[in-house]
Amino acid sequence: IRVKAQNENAQILAEYLDEHEDIAKVYYPGLVTHPDHTIAKAQMHGFGGMMSFELNEGLDASLFQKSLQLIKSSMSLAGVESTVLSPTQTSHALLSPEERKKQGIADGLIRFSVGIEEVHDIIADLELALAKVKTQTSVARAQ
Repeated sequence: IRVKAQNENAQILAEYLDEHEDIAKVYYPGLVTHPDHTIAKAQMHGFGGMMSFELNEGLDASLFQKSLQLIKSSMSLAGVESTVLSPTQTSHALLSPEERKKQGIADGLIRFSVGIEEVHDIIADLELALAKVKTQTSVARAQ
């Protein structure tokens, strides 16, 4: 039941994020735009609950994570509850920005383990956090 709910939520969330104006890129094999979608579709009976997405340039990933209320920040992923982490703050923190860029790790990259909460609650949490980051970024730029 957990995996089924995660698969369903992740697909909805990937499609939602893929269309969001504040998201630069979504990495999820369930999206038809993913380079390995055809292979994943042939091999899998669901695309899993793990995805990554990049915030638009200039939006602070750390502030975004702190602004989430339902979705928890974590040092590791995968569980019943939705969690996020930033590779620049965890697994790739010791690399320089240049080294991370070479590896495809953007400063705004968020790894997202989708849980089994109501998908509309997850979306609402993402919306509130993105709005807060955009507002604080705009205020900081104006100063």
